Amino acid sequence: MVFAALVDKGRVELSGDAALAKTLELHGVEVVGEEARLPKDVRLLEAKKIEENLGQEASEWLSSLQLFAHIESTNKHLMKLAERGPINGTVLIAEVQTDGRGRRGRTWISPFGRNIAMSLGMSLACPSVGIGAVSLVIGLAIADVLRSVGVRNVELKWPNDVLMEGRKVSGILIELTNRSDPTEMVIGVGINVGARDFLVAGIEQQVADVTEQIRGLSRSVLAGEIINVVHRYCREFEKLGFRAFRDRWMALHAYQDRRVAVTSGSASIHGICRGISLSGALLLDNGEEVIELIGGEITVRQS
Repeated sequence: MVFAALVDKGRVELSGDAALAKTLELHGVEVVGEEARLPKDVRLLEAKKIEENLGQEASEWLSSLQLFAHIESTNKHLMKLAERGPINGTVLIAEVQTDGRGRRGRTWISPFGRNIAMSLGMSLACPSVGIGAVSLVIGLAIADVLRSVGVRNVELKWPNDVLMEGRKVSGILIELTNRSDPTEMVIGVGINVGARDFLVAGIEQQVADVTEQIRGLSRSVLAGEIINVVHRYCREFEKLGFRAFRDRWMALHAYQDRRVAVTSGSASIHGICRGISLSGALLLDNGEEVIELIGGEITVRQS
């Protein structure tokens, strides 16, 4: 309720609630005395501006655009909506997530008004066994969007991270619903846009932020372009499979021909990364043979 009031009024009286004040500050809200204020550098998301930036195909596909001042997790909420009915064409975007999730159940931090926290409901007419490469396609879509607005030194880290100058700027989380034929999924996208000062203390890995390079970027315009490109790439994937994307993904591969450690649970495999297969599997040269590793519990780190 506090975040919603902040969006509506720009400021909220806290009535001496010190715990609430601390929580709000941790989520990027400015607290002055006993008043929470909308930070001066935050420009709220605008549904009208997002929709104005959609191309014809994405506009026709979009059936519901829902903006939230606050939500626990856009992915979690959209998965719950999927229990009630089809979600293809539904897009949720939040100013702040308080229980955002990344891959392997990790927390995804998204400070108020300083991120893109988006989930898209998408149906793909392809068997679920071919869905493994979708996160790579979505990663490429996000990388291409960032490059199109002027972000430099963008790379991809298998299976679902987008890097800027070698640090994570965006993450992807794909979750399948119970519907098949066509396969229905929730595509979660998180991008740091002005969040860096609030992330460094709470995240183990190195992070990057779009605003390090680009100032004054409209999150609404960026969100519209993400919807455009994600929708277009999903339609291409539906028709052509990962074959249509592999070379473009490889061109941005951060670990190509570099020695890496691939960890799954407590086991690690070391070798030289030789790219990805047409199914989206990681190709690792362990010195004896080139093996294919699929997603799930696998993480990649430089040796």
